Formats: sequence, structure tokens, C-alpha cells
Amino acid sequence: MIEDATTFRSKEQVLFDLSKALEFSPESLEANRKGQLSKDQAKKLYSNCFKPVILALVFAVAPFMVWTRITSTREDLSFLAAFPALIKELTHVKDLFEAHGKLGGALMLGSIVISLAIAILFAFRISSALCFDLLDRKVIMKEGRVVAREEIINRPNGRDPIEKYFFSLRHLNMPVNLAAYGALEAGSLYLVYLLPRSELLVSIEPRMEDTPEMLAAQASVSAFERGQSSSTRI
Repeated sequence: MIEDATTFRSKEQVLFDLSKALEFSPESLEANRKGQLSKDQAKKLYSNCFKPVILALVFAVAPFMVWTRITSTREDLSFLAAFPALIKELTHVKDLFEAHGKLGGALMLGSIVISLAIAILFAFRISSALCFDLLDRKVIMKEGRVVAREEIINRPNGRDPIEKYFFSLRHLNMPVNLAAYGALEAGSLYLVYLLPRSELLVSIEPRMEDTPEMLAAQASVSAFERGQSSSTRI
């Protein structure tokens, strides 16, 4: 059954639908209004920032640690003394192949090169802007008319196209999921809460035009909390 697109939704219901789609709580929204990223929001974003950082470091360091340990055992050297010996071997490729044979030398060089290549790939996925935002934990607010936009990228060989969804506020395009795309009351006025450097959307609420700002904020939070409470009833 397809839901009637013309069904009227109050601003409180729009807020509730957006909160479910974008997974922000009343407490997180309240923190965003005060210019802060909530603990729950920061926790969800940590993996997006720090996971590629950690993986890049692991793949960059691990092969040198492993081959330093092997060199230490083989040459009967301490671990600290084995590392300069390993670097010397790696910078003199001809001597490396003579000492370990073509297979052994190729194995050492190949494992290091492949691991460093993987580290570089992870490094390109690091968003320094997001990492700084998480360290700062500040949120900015932009106000205006927001529309939902869909972008379809056709792929060759008859494969399914790639569908991307955005909220657009003037020149700003914020990636969202399909549920959020459907939850937005397009063209209405919204308060959009973003991380300042990465411009990542963390929450959004309809602008309450008929009440003073503070009363509107309190009313929307109250309705939002009632909506979440009623959704958990059995």
C-alpha cells in the first residue's frame, strides 16, 4: 500500500519522522541547539573518522614490525638493533636478494609494498575536517528553505543505477539516506544543524513560525519526546 503523499503532517510529526530517519534523539537535538555535539552523536561518528586512521597506521607499521622481529631472530640482534639492519637491507636491494634469495627478497619487499599501498588507500579515506570537528564537538545552525533532491548515476552493462539522496539548502548539499529523503516536507523552512568544518548534517527540525523561538523549541522537544514514547508502546 502506497502512502498518500498529500497527507498532512504537523511539524512535530515531520520532526519525529526526520529523527527516526537520521537517528537523532531529543537529547541530541537539544545539545545541537546549544551549539554542541551530543555524546551519542560523537560516538556514532568516531568510527567514520578514527577507523581509517587506525587502519592506515596498522598497515603502515605492521610489516616493519614483523620483519624487524624476523630479522632480530635470524641475526640474533635486539629488536632495536634489528630495525636499522632491516632498513639497510631494504635500501640495498641487490644485497637483499643475495642474502635471502630471489624468493625471500621478493616476499619481504612485496609484503611491505602491498601493506603500504593498503595504508595509503585508508589514508585517502580519512576526513581531517570530520576528525577536527569531533575533537572540537561544536555545531552550527543554518536556517532556510530545504528541499530533498535525488541523484541517479547510471552504470554500464545494465547494472542497477546508483541512487544518492541530498537535502539542499541554498548552495549546501547534505547527503542523507532514503528514509530521510522521504521524511522531509520539501520546501519548508528548517533549522539545520551541521558540523562546521565537514558540513555534516547531525540533525534538522522544522522552523516553528507561529511562536517565539524559545517557546517553539520547548514545544517541539516536548512533542518529539511524546512521539518517541508512544512509538515504544506495545
